[in-house]
Amino acid sequence: MQPSRVKTPFLDAIETELKDVSPGMRGRIWERTDGNALGLPGAPESWLLQVPNCWGSTTVPSAKPGVRDLLDVIRTTIAQAQRTLDITSFGVPSLPGSPAAAFPDGKFAEVMGAGLGEAAVAAKKAGRRLTVRVLTGVLGIDWTADPWVFRHQLMQAIEAAGRAADVVDIKGVVDINVAAMTTRGISSYNHTKFVLVDGEVVIHGGVNWMTNYYIEDGTLGYRGFGGTAPVTDADIVLSGPAAASAGRFLDELWTWAVATALTEESEDYGARVWLATKNDDVAGCIPNLYKGVAPKARGNLTVLAVGSLGYGIKERDEKATTYQPPLADDLEQAECTIPLKNLNNETNTDRDFMTVNPDANALRVLIAKAKKNVVLSQQDICGFNQFPLFHALFDVRLIDALILRMQADVKVRIVISNPGRPDYSNTSHLDESYAVLYQRARLRTGGHDRAIALLANNLQLAPLRVSAEPTWPGGYKYRLHTKIVMVDDVAFYIGSRNVYPDTTQDHGFFIEDAAAAKHLKTAFLDPQWKWSKAAALINWEEPVLPPSHFENPTYRG
Repeated sequence: MQPSRVKTPFLDAIETELKDVSPGMRGRIWERTDGNALGLPGAPESWLLQVPNCWGSTTVPSAKPGVRDLLDVIRTTIAQAQRTLDITSFGVPSLPGSPAAAFPDGKFAEVMGAGLGEAAVAAKKAGRRLTVRVLTGVLGIDWTADPWVFRHQLMQAIEAAGRAADVVDIKGVVDINVAAMTTRGISSYNHTKFVLVDGEVVIHGGVNWMTNYYIEDGTLGYRGFGGTAPVTDADIVLSGPAAASAGRFLDELWTWAVATALTEESEDYGARVWLATKNDDVAGCIPNLYKGVAPKARGNLTVLAVGSLGYGIKERDEKATTYQPPLADDLEQAECTIPLKNLNNETNTDRDFMTVNPDANALRVLIAKAKKNVVLSQQDICGFNQFPLFHALFDVRLIDALILRMQADVKVRIVISNPGRPDYSNTSHLDESYAVLYQRARLRTGGHDRAIALLANNLQLAPLRVSAEPTWPGGYKYRLHTKIVMVDDVAFYIGSRNVYPDTTQDHGFFIEDAAAAKHLKTAFLDPQWKWSKAAALINWEEPVLPPSHFENPTYRG
């Protein structure tokens, strides 16, 4: 007798939504798979990789335990590659004063190169070949991105490994393709950051491969302060068929990138691709590595992998002919409050955009199904509605889902990065986030007093703290970059998609498993709230009305 399938009401609801909004993208940018396992093969406890993992510390340890674990897992995972390796990242212009570069840098690049060198040595000895793809997203104005330099850096690491192992002619066993891409000017580009080995194991989440934000400080004049004020973030390790789902999503991006590089159609939406391949043979770059790849089962975990194509890759899902977004009142509340407003409001208004960016829909459904609690650990809940992006201020339907849950007496907790542009926040003050929630609560409840009472009785909103101190030493703010949503202590999302309006290419996993959720809660979300609640603007556990200036909160715009 076959064992009965574990009930997954959250994943079932999300899958139903995806079949409606994005049916033609099934198996391409979203896919449900069974037989997955969290953690590396043989090491299930390794699945949650949080940085810097220094809860309660008032100083920054030189050897951050979370960073050490992450670097070790990156190297050892890449070293196991037998057929394929994909690395994706988001980068910034490498200019004087920049805290990072277009491609993985510092310690991240070092361990990636070292792991690839080990894999190349093993491939040479076994008579195998490795195909490597590195894809980074950059702003359209970034003319410093040089994929040839990063490709050369990886080749040097392979040669060094060959010399150390007395293996000659090692370069010939590895084909390396490196690309930098933007699909629309400065507002749409690859925003994923993961490492995928053989389509079977993936390291995935929010961590950018930027040393100067997570590990060590840059030279004088560079922002970042990874050694004195590291960013708090999290990745997971996942093995099994869901890893290949992530690969098929990457195939969509690579198919577009190769086609764009070949045709040089850079005039569309300001799209650009820089592509470095062996002998500059762009036509020889394989854009589809994971078609038909079906990794063996590693466990009994069901996972929904969901991505988004941003803007400029595909205009709409042609099979989503009957999809219509649910009605939402007063969409103009989310518009920019400046003359050049609402330039990039696809999240709230563009039906076609939604059909190729269904992860926003999936997040709303996850929240809407909550019966007990919703926890958001996010960089922000407000979008960047200022120059030069002019995004919508918030995802109207997602905020409405939170308000509706509060009306059902579901408790909502939101922890975000400490406000203050242009750091890890889109807003200047925490009351801007509260104002968004208040305005939608007032609309849904029909009155000021009812809105205030609803939030006071059901909302927790706080900026990140990692200890009893309000800042890192030297006054540096705590910065949060996780993209985590958990509901009812049983189902959660983790990936690169923010809950605020955005138009980038992203990807993440929806997982429904009580044991996994408990570990994420105990190891990360509970310590986060333990320290952050002291700075909470509002906390239903201590129902005190907000300060007087919240009597009629408005956006600062």
